[in-house]
Amino acid sequence: MGVKIAKNRVNEFLKYLKEEYILYAPVEENGVSKISKIEDTSDIINLPYRTQISLKPIFFPPEQKFFRFEKKNGGVEIEDYLPQEGDDKSIIFGVRGCDVNAIEVLDKYMLDEFEDPYYRKRRENAIIIGISCDYPKESCFCTAFGGMVPERYDLWFTDIGPHFYVDIGSKRGEKLIDDKFFEEASEEDEMRKIRRINSVETKINRKVKTNLHDIKKYYHKIKNRADDSIWEELGRKCVSCGKCNFICPTCHCFDVKDMTNIDGSAGERIRVWDSCHLYDYAKTSAENFREERKARVRYRIYDKFVFPVMRYGVYACTGCGRCSEVCPAGIDIHAVVRRLIK
Repeated sequence: MGVKIAKNRVNEFLKYLKEEYILYAPVEENGVSKISKIEDTSDIINLPYRTQISLKPIFFPPEQKFFRFEKKNGGVEIEDYLPQEGDDKSIIFGVRGCDVNAIEVLDKYMLDEFEDPYYRKRRENAIIIGISCDYPKESCFCTAFGGMVPERYDLWFTDIGPHFYVDIGSKRGEKLIDDKFFEEASEEDEMRKIRRINSVETKINRKVKTNLHDIKKYYHKIKNRADDSIWEELGRKCVSCGKCNFICPTCHCFDVKDMTNIDGSAGERIRVWDSCHLYDYAKTSAENFREERKARVRYRIYDKFVFPVMRYGVYACTGCGRCSEVCPAGIDIHAVVRRLIK
């Protein structure tokens, strides 16, 4: 059995957490909703669904400085930008299931085969407090992959009227439960939570009508469509802008650059996001091995539904639908997948 918190106590609870943690929560800046560092809890916005920008930039920012160097006294001095222990002890409040699942996928790329210390520092010190969606956006299709609530979280809030029902998913989450904010939930409260989640997921299912739970089955179906005419069709539509990659909560491609002053006596090494849709991404000294747009479109779809299954046994898509929202050519990833698995 979980606990519950009155809605009018949530802001007070977040202020309490902010005394000990760096707090991140949904805000709106220049008309764009995103998860951002909170200085004043009055800046937090209440959304019925996910933010336009995902959780990814908190752990894997668009630009990451690795270190700076400077030539001094006949040698080179290096200053590492790796966060120190405890520097990024944080609470991330208000995220949705698709984004929590996306970070779980990103962990496989950033922590499994090789360990990115910059990502790890932020990730291991972050406590996730998620919220069930009140209703889906038009582009959402999270139920194709399992549902709205992720398997792993620290605390999970679900609207049950004047209160949020709170599921406790970890020992770290349990430590945040304070009697001055929370009270014991009843069986009826739990039933309200279940009905609320089922209601939203039913709305998504009616619209989506896609079930990708049998990963091996659908992975093989998509893999076997490598020569399908759909890629030629999508290649003609795609403008190779890279928006889908940059908005995606699991895309993880990057480039590393050394930025120096004019005489090379000082500089910084920086990692920046890259996009497999961009023409130069696959360009080598010998050739561009994905010169055609259709090849780049196919690679992106395969990098969500084929390659991660081969490597990790999971999809690298969680049904957030952001890529479909920002695509200037109107390419809908859900519609593409539905065609591929027919």
